Amino acid sequence: MRVLSRVTSIGAASVLAIGLVSGAQAFADEEIDPSLEVEVAELFDLDGNPIPVSEDPGLPEGDGGNAPDFEGMDRGERLAQEFSHAMGSAQSQDMRGYKPSLYQGKWYMPKREDVRRCIMDREANHNYRAVSAGGLYRGAYQMSRALAIGATHMMMKEVRQEMGEPGVQVLKQLRKIPTQQWNRYWQDRAFWTIWRNGNGKQHWRGGAWGC
Repeated sequence: MRVLSRVTSIGAASVLAIGLVSGAQAFADEEIDPSLEVEVAELFDLDGNPIPVSEDPGLPEGDGGNAPDFEGMDRGERLAQEFSHAMGSAQSQDMRGYKPSLYQGKWYMPKREDVRRCIMDREANHNYRAVSAGGLYRGAYQMSRALAIGATHMMMKEVRQEMGEPGVQVLKQLRKIPTQQWNRYWQDRAFWTIWRNGNGKQHWRGGAWGC
């Protein structure tokens, strides 16, 4: 299990309400490698394998039944709820503790929530602001910078079709800030997009934890 350093909790969100805190002292001196902010980059996962940034989910189909916490909602209503989270709902700004995934779209797997919960516990003690000792791994899922940036490319087409230009602009902003400053919704969405029905689970090898 990675040893986590203590980090300062971030207060109010920005206008986009995704945890942009350019004026916060806790991260004021943190630098992001500009080579990771381009639209096309050669990215690698934790095992050194290339991330196919050109691969994206496209328009979700048949995901209307994926949201057990939004019973009675049709797909349009659920997407409206997710748009609210993407733009910084109060729920998305709660950065500590386990809660059901705020993202419940195409890649969400409700029957694997127990695995996600185990991974969050092992990696970050359910702290979305967590930073590993040394700063290489960040957020509730302890993603490296390359893996997090790769996730934004994988999400782009789906976000554009679901949320339009506002969602696209938020997603682009995520590439410019440390992953532990992404709100709960975007960290959850990145996890499930990388997980991809279990095809990406190797990024979170469990060892003795069994998840």
